[in-house]
Amino acid sequence: MTRLRRSVSRTATSIARGVAPDGRPQPAAPAPPATTGPARPTGPHRVVAGRPTVSVEAPHSPFAPLDLDVAAAVSPRLADVLAPEWRQHPFDRHGWRAMLEGTAPDLVLVEHCAGAVAGWIGAVDELVLALAAARGTGARIALWVTDRVAPPTELLVAADVVGGVDEAAVSAIEGAGTAAQLWPAAAQPRRSGLARDDETTTRRGGALLVVDGFGRLTDDTALREVARAVAPLTPSQAALVRLSGKSATVTLPPTLAERQVAHGPWDAEAGVIADARVVVDLGDGAPGSAWTTVAAATARTPVVGLTSLASAAPPEIEALVPRVEDEKSLRSEVVARIHQEELGSREGLLLQRAVLQGHTAAHRARAITQAVLPDRAPPLTMPTVSAVVPTNRTHELDNVFTNLGRQRHEAVELVLVLHGLDTDDDDLRRRAQHAGVEHLTLVHADADLTLGACMNLGVDAASGQYVAKMDDDNIYGPGYLGDLLAAFAYTDAGIVGKWAHYVWLRSSGAVVLRYPDSEHRYERRIQGGSMLFAGDVVRDIRFSDIPRAVDSDILDRSAEAGVRIYSGDRYSYVSVRGDDRLAHTWTVSDSTFLTATGRLLFYGDPTTHVSI
Repeated sequence: MTRLRRSVSRTATSIARGVAPDGRPQPAAPAPPATTGPARPTGPHRVVAGRPTVSVEAPHSPFAPLDLDVAAAVSPRLADVLAPEWRQHPFDRHGWRAMLEGTAPDLVLVEHCAGAVAGWIGAVDELVLALAAARGTGARIALWVTDRVAPPTELLVAADVVGGVDEAAVSAIEGAGTAAQLWPAAAQPRRSGLARDDETTTRRGGALLVVDGFGRLTDDTALREVARAVAPLTPSQAALVRLSGKSATVTLPPTLAERQVAHGPWDAEAGVIADARVVVDLGDGAPGSAWTTVAAATARTPVVGLTSLASAAPPEIEALVPRVEDEKSLRSEVVARIHQEELGSREGLLLQRAVLQGHTAAHRARAITQAVLPDRAPPLTMPTVSAVVPTNRTHELDNVFTNLGRQRHEAVELVLVLHGLDTDDDDLRRRAQHAGVEHLTLVHADADLTLGACMNLGVDAASGQYVAKMDDDNIYGPGYLGDLLAAFAYTDAGIVGKWAHYVWLRSSGAVVLRYPDSEHRYERRIQGGSMLFAGDVVRDIRFSDIPRAVDSDILDRSAEAGVRIYSGDRYSYVSVRGDDRLAHTWTVSDSTFLTATGRLLFYGDPTTHVSI
């Protein structure tokens, strides 16, 4: 049991690390046959072909933090973002000597923002001495400029590598005579606020304005424009949160100031972003605005703003932020996202994907480490997934190939368990290849085996770090596997899936959204055809040798073992109910789905609607 809990903890660190520091995915290369772990199964079945088995305990796991001790002279916000990525220690003018005596850091990270270094304000000379002492212990020095004010020459000279948060910051540094890398604003998925235990995760807030100083503004023209935009909205529809920090010469217009509902440090106020329906980006006025935008994107909270206050957020994220020219248009954008939940949910999903592809704390920690300690920054690899699909219906095989072939996540193998079917395997390979399935493993199982036994055969044949249980007759959109994998970046789950989900009743054409309040929260149940397991979880617990209720059984036994189960978003998956209810493992009538826990949305093929 202890080993299982440790394995679940390992998976919870960050799936977002399956992308290289420059944002490009790096699929894991096929490994040589493992010398440990489950052997290829023998008995009343045969594995026709597959990929070499890889160990989920392989070195340089994509989920492990960097094996580094890092002394950090950074703002509370940046400290909170980076803390899970390595062993982080504070480095300030009062405690740096004791820190160096107790720990020999591999790296000292210094953040220069708004003309100062947190914990060293007015003490640049002493900071330079402290950095020299750290270098004497073998540490390397990285300087991250998160504003557009160039640091003092002494700091630039003391650093081994310097990075700027945007192109303007890089230009300022290079204008001072020092080469600089681009390290844009990033976010920590585990701080996003998406993983909840609430009774409902429906967003309760309206619009939110996050104020963290206006160090770059010379007048309040743009702020007054924002104030006029939200003036017709009630304070509850457009609230304001002020973050504590350096004061600015520009103050809030009264219309905005009277909407303030909270004031405090970033770590105390950031959680409200996940509860808002939209964040109004106050943009280029403050050094921290880009970080707020990226944090909102990580929490799947839509962002809107004025072109006159354009943010310095990474371009992939900024491209998804609607920006308008005047207060009337801004109000329209805000109102649309307050009232149209579907609009906000779809935009939020795209924003989060952009963050996880290249703008998480893991990406920045790797980029900084790669610049000064390249041998201590193993490359980020794309997690491998094995999709296990048991079937005894030849007419659904092309649907299986289509579902797997359109997945955006590249490191996928299909483990097709042919339950009592006599098939032309060469023909299956050709059809799979034509549909875009790159890696296919065929397992032939005797007809008298139970569904649970068939699943175990598939698990034994699976080579992936993660194992998905997928059905042969459902619809899986292109983002299905990638989005479920992403949930491991911000949860403590060992199993993720969908309890909020669409059902297509083919007999009438009705599309029902079931359990809509069960998105982004821990649950005891998820749909059986939507389960994605951490590989060591399913290999330890395994399916029971039973013909039915295999899904609820493994979920119950997993929960008893301390494994958390998480329900993600409602998209990219449709449970399809055909005209013949007896053709399903769960033989219930269509009226079972038309209850108070579901919403009848529309009639017709839902594939386009769910495929974001």
